[in-house]
Amino acid sequence: MAADIKLDRSTDRTAAGKTAGDTYETDLETIVNTLNNKDGQSLGELVESQLKMTEAETKYNVTSGVPGKATKVVNDASGRIKQQGG
Repeated sequence: MAADIKLDRSTDRTAAGKTAGDTYETDLETIVNTLNNKDGQSLGELVESQLKMTEAETKYNVTSGVPGKATKVVNDASGRIKQQGG
């Protein structure tokens, strides 16, 4: 089960996006380093690496998208409040 992420403040959303990017970069570096440390790769190893990269990209898209959507909701609500005010 994933940990809860607080997105109430803009700094929370920014930090969540940074964490998503840092994790994605680390995941990709790990995959590349694993491939580079071998003398040769079998087709199975290459397919495994491709699947790991797809999983890392999917995880990144989800974890970076959530703070982005939260920011959009806050901005939309702020815009509606401004419209109501005058």
